[in-house]
Amino acid sequence: MGINAVWLGARGARAFVLAAVFFLAASAGLRAEETDLGAEEGEFDTDYICRTLDETPPGEPLFCSASIGPGAPDIEVALFWQREDYSILIDRIEIARQGEVESFQTIGPIDSRALPDMETNGFEMLDMNFDGYLDMRIIEFLPAGPNIPYLHWLWSPESGRFVSAGFLNELGYTEFDEEERLVFAPWRSSAAEMGEDTYVYEAGELKQTGRIMRRYTDDGACTQTSYEAVDGQLIKTASGPCPEE
Repeated sequence: MGINAVWLGARGARAFVLAAVFFLAASAGLRAEETDLGAEEGEFDTDYICRTLDETPPGEPLFCSASIGPGAPDIEVALFWQREDYSILIDRIEIARQGEVESFQTIGPIDSRALPDMETNGFEMLDMNFDGYLDMRIIEFLPAGPNIPYLHWLWSPESGRFVSAGFLNELGYTEFDEEERLVFAPWRSSAAEMGEDTYVYEAGELKQTGRIMRRYTDDGACTQTSYEAVDGQLIKTASGPCPEE
């Protein structure tokens, strides 16, 4: 099936804007990605593209096409959705090899709810564990606060399927630095306190390495405190006025 979509280009440089956690998550809707995993060696390019909600007739799933990595099949991802009063519900994901009718994996039931202007409920495919394969995530729901929970699945080359990543679900919205192999988890506990935690992968599991926290006073003064994770404990390493943005 041909899929017409709008290419929005590759992700730009990562910006650390703590006050915009909600907007970072909200902007993770429709996109097409292309990641060069080994241009110098000519190894493999990964990419995906999704059809927009406006281009999808009622009753048809939202389709995404993806090349997820070396040795993995090119796939079609079908997001089964329905419109509710104020949101879009995606309750099932089916994955098939391109050119094949039957799916080889069904994920569901799930309960993904987001606003209609968040294309595909924030569904995106990106390498979340730095193994060279595209993984998947989608908004779970929109809470009253700014920390939006996501559902994550990692591609398993061994099983040839996507596997639920509960440890990423616990973090909510995250950003990934493939070059430095770092995972960033921004958070906000109140209007006056927000921060970002940093993680690395060790033996396939996330290990926290640090935290940056900002606190604002009633008069607008900002203090930034840095922490380093040592033996599972956060140790304060520096504190002072927030740097100018």
